[in-house]
Amino acid sequence: MQSYSQSQSGRMAGRVGAHMQLQNRLQGLRSSIQAISDIADDTVRVCTVAGLDLEELGETDSAMQVEASLRKLLDAQHQLDVERSLVTRLATEQDMADNAEAEYLASWEQSMATYNEQSDAAKYGKNTTYKEFREQLWEVRHDGEPMPRLFGDNGDESDEDLVIAGARMNYRCPVTTSWLVDPVTSKVCNHSYSKDAIVDYIRGNRGACACPVGGCSRTVRAQDLVPDKLLERKVARHLRQLESDETAAQYTVVQ
Repeated sequence: MQSYSQSQSGRMAGRVGAHMQLQNRLQGLRSSIQAISDIADDTVRVCTVAGLDLEELGETDSAMQVEASLRKLLDAQHQLDVERSLVTRLATEQDMADNAEAEYLASWEQSMATYNEQSDAAKYGKNTTYKEFREQLWEVRHDGEPMPRLFGDNGDESDEDLVIAGARMNYRCPVTTSWLVDPVTSKVCNHSYSKDAIVDYIRGNRGACACPVGGCSRTVRAQDLVPDKLLERKVARHLRQLESDETAAQYTVVQ
């Protein structure tokens, strides 16, 4: 017959074992969420470029269908962010309640209900990816013209939020200080570089280096870099604009 202390010890060992199993499950879940999130990010980039290609071909209706798909992808990204946050919170709790799963589901449902009740302006008006997509879409047909508010006068975008991406974007590579060529962007810090320049820079630092952008302390590795076709478009448009301005200036001087 077991003593009271032996019985308590057995229960404690059982709870610790169950806690460890749950921690392992949470770690696996976090890894799965991150993998799905990476796929979603890649899909958003492909979707954005496809929409711009269609707009440039004059297929505006198809571009608008791509925009609707982009919104759904952004909704999915928000859901993944909610799930990542909840899983991380559970994983850091020392005394995990027996009803942790029920609490997780309740928190998830509440967070998603709050999000779904928001207006389109609240969901997408301050989303950088969506704004840049709409800005690029607008510039295809209205180059040089100011873009109207995304959601009319009823949107909650501030004037600061509506500054076009080109006005605040640096199109020079921080490694070469020349214009970006075949740009790639770091998933770690979101800074961009010319592909060959940053790859050579990383190789010269044994596979990992501090981000060459001043003030950034993140580490960059080759596996963190993703092609940035949208940025490549922006650079090309920016260079065309510079060439056009230079030609206009020369014409004015001649006149």
